[in-house]
Order: sequence, then C-alpha cells, then structure tokens
Amino acid sequence: MAGVMNPSLSHIRLVIFDCDGTLVDSLDGIHRVMNRAVVQAGLASGVSGYQVAGVVGLSMSEALESLFPDAPLSQRDLAIKLYKDHYKQLADGGLMPNALFPGVRETLDLLRGRGFQLAMATGKSMRGVERTLDEHGLHGYFSYLKSADCAPSKPHPGMVLQIIEESGISAGEILMVGDTDFDMIMGRGAGVWTCAVTYGCHSRERLAAATPNFWLDSMSELSGLLI
Repeated sequence: MAGVMNPSLSHIRLVIFDCDGTLVDSLDGIHRVMNRAVVQAGLASGVSGYQVAGVVGLSMSEALESLFPDAPLSQRDLAIKLYKDHYKQLADGGLMPNALFPGVRETLDLLRGRGFQLAMATGKSMRGVERTLDEHGLHGYFSYLKSADCAPSKPHPGMVLQIIEESGISAGEILMVGDTDFDMIMGRGAGVWTCAVTYGCHSRERLAAATPNFWLDSMSELSGLLI
C-alpha cells in the first residue's frame, strides 16, 4: 500500500494510535528525564531535544542503543533504571508535562461513538501506558494495548501483528496513526494503512521517506478521512 495517497478509508474498522508525540505532547518531559538519566549513568554530559525526538517511540533499550551504541550494556541498563525512577518521581509530583494534543479527546470520542475499534501501540512500558490512561481518563477507550513489554520494539511489526491476530480484523481494514517513521515502518511491515501526523517528534522529511499513505496536520482531521 506504500505510495497510495488517496484511496477511500470507508472500510476501516480499527485505528491504532501511537502514544507519545501522537496522542500526548510529552517530548519536553521525556527529554528532561532522559537527560538526567544519561548524565547520572555517565553516558554523556547531556542529550539534546533533537536527539531525544529522534528515538521517541522506540523501547528504552533500543533508544539508548541507538544514542550510545558503543556504551557497555550495563551502563545503558543503569540509565534505563534511572529513567524509570526519575519519570515516576516527576510524574507522581505532577511535574511531567504531557497534555493531550488538541483534538485528541474529541476525535477518540467521535470514532468510538461511530463504532470504530481503537488500539494503542507504543514504545512505552505497560506501566507507562497505564499511567497515561489514568492521567487522561482514557481507560476503556482502547480495545487493544500493546507496549514494548509484550512485543519487539518498533519498527518491528510485532505489536500490529498481535492486534491483527487478537482482533480478527484484516490488515486492509486497519489504520496506523503515528508521528515517527518507526510507526510508519511498523504499520507497513504488518500490511496496514499508515497515517503520519506532522506535529510530533519526526520531521515531515523523515516521515516522507517512510512513505505514509496519509497525512494529518492535526488530530481533528482524522475523522474527515474515516467518516
């Protein structure tokens, strides 16, 4: 389906969403925590927002391997532990900025009301997924929740393939919505339609190289594609 830009989506039955950078505006918080973790683990004197944006969507282990390929595994594992500890501490204190992007809740409500099944596929841990659902009152919205805990990290298609198997819905009736090329490659690898949002972590140029089928400049535009 790659390169097909204007087919009808009237047959779509299930929409899979990425989380960070697609539903939730969380890059600043992730950057803050990642910076603390890599400094304290001795991996670097800091990481830029650009560097972190480039790996958002991957599992933490994959992200750190991408950023620090020559670092010892033990050092990267320490950074993961520190990241989780700092994230929980800041989130518990209400110090993690992670508001829903404009139009997200209204779009989820509309699609759910029209009978679409919704799913989430994210590089977050399942603990992070549950925290996000709690913070934004989104429990019950998603029929399927897939994280880096239950499938290989993006861009491997494993999360989407699990959703296809569990839902019984064919790949051609599923749309993957995300803000990174990892999401587009994952969706394409599983044979589903792909839709890139332009307001998240990866640039339009980087997304374009992953040949999404559709584009959104805001989440509010999604209902116009599907309804």
